Amino acid sequence: MRVVSCALLLCLGTLMCQAQDAGSTAPKRQPPPGALRSLTIKGNHLYSSADIAKVTGLHLEQRVTAAVLEAARNKLLATDLFNNVTDAYSYAGAPPQYDVTMEVTENDQLFPMAFERLPVSSDAIRQYLRSHVLLYSDRIPGTDIVMHRYAAAIQDFVVETKPGMKVRAQVSNEDPKQLTVLFTPDAPAPTIARVTVSGNQVVDTGTILRAVNSVAIGAPLTDARLKMILNGAIKPVYAAKGYVAVSFPKIESEKAKDNLGMVVHVQIADGPQFKFGQIRFHGSGLDEEEIKSNITFRPGQVFNSEQVDKFRVDLAHRLRRRGYLDASVNTETENDDSKRLVNVTFNVVPGEVYHFQTLDIQGLDVATAPTIEKLWGEKPGKPFNPDYPDFFLKRVQQQGLFDNLASTQSDYTPDAATHGVTVHLYFRGGKSTQPAKRKDGQNPTGPEGENPTSPTNPDGQIPPL
Repeated sequence: MRVVSCALLLCLGTLMCQAQDAGSTAPKRQPPPGALRSLTIKGNHLYSSADIAKVTGLHLEQRVTAAVLEAARNKLLATDLFNNVTDAYSYAGAPPQYDVTMEVTENDQLFPMAFERLPVSSDAIRQYLRSHVLLYSDRIPGTDIVMHRYAAAIQDFVVETKPGMKVRAQVSNEDPKQLTVLFTPDAPAPTIARVTVSGNQVVDTGTILRAVNSVAIGAPLTDARLKMILNGAIKPVYAAKGYVAVSFPKIESEKAKDNLGMVVHVQIADGPQFKFGQIRFHGSGLDEEEIKSNITFRPGQVFNSEQVDKFRVDLAHRLRRRGYLDASVNTETENDDSKRLVNVTFNVVPGEVYHFQTLDIQGLDVATAPTIEKLWGEKPGKPFNPDYPDFFLKRVQQQGLFDNLASTQSDYTPDAATHGVTVHLYFRGGKSTQPAKRKDGQNPTGPEGENPTSPTNPDGQIPPL
């Protein structure tokens, strides 16, 4: 009897589980059909609620069902302008009256639009898009769906001016500061054959043409590329003389007569001359007095961008010589047009100090390598100066420590985790002529007049920098 009872209990348990499973998979009850009484849009910032409602296709008093509301939600998602769309509804009465709320999450990865080589102006294109693209914005996502929708509208517009023109869209990175959605004809851009300039007075024409044509010839003629060329080639020439407000008020192009490229004519406005304003330093790693004593320009002097950049490089090098191998120095300039001054800020990020750790000598035998190790003189743990290995090898050659020394070379391997440095010295040929001091007994001096004799190098052969 006990066995039979257990079997019955098992059978009952199985039937109960099956009943529960059947209940969990039963279809949910669908709301009854009814009329749309209200539609509320939430979460939108770029696009108006009225325009979003138009895209859904819903209108008041229409008959709605769960399927109709789901189709409206999918229409919004299909625009590719929203990362998510949710809906909620309530109903009351007989027949039911529905109050529907749709909450959208807009795609916030947006790029400005730009238009090039199209037969109508950019302003005219934007005006046309505002009236022909539902949910228009000056900044759009760089997705294929959105770009295709805008490109199709632009093509409908420009085809009236130039029949047969195909318009394409792409995310362009020609401007290093800003990605854009660029609309152009579906044909390669022409190349620049040469650039001519006019209106310049401060800088002679030959200097400008050499600077600009060396980078412009052969480059694609696009607005972004040309802007980058002019800013990168002409503005620095002017900024070195204090003319930081140079501008290009008129740019025209025409087909070259001797090739398939385009000749670009640039009008230059020199602008006024600026002087140095405030000079600031942010960061650490160098003594303020050392910086001030080595700076080569002062407030009130004619601004010179080349001096600024040269001093930036010098600051970075000084940091590296103190072991800050990852140091970076960048400059920010701010023009004060009313006073015609340029305020300069040097931002110094020294990073961690690297220390000399290991000397790796290659190319010498076991009899001569100890000579180099003894002369090296740098103890592990000292801040590493990346100039020292080459200086050391140069002094080895000058002191004539080896016969038939063919060549020397150095490099180093920094460890970002421990901030230790392994120095590699490479020797080709040569046998040691002396194991210790120079035969003349004289002590050499380093490039900055240091005493070559130190506790780490008592023989006084190779001074540390």
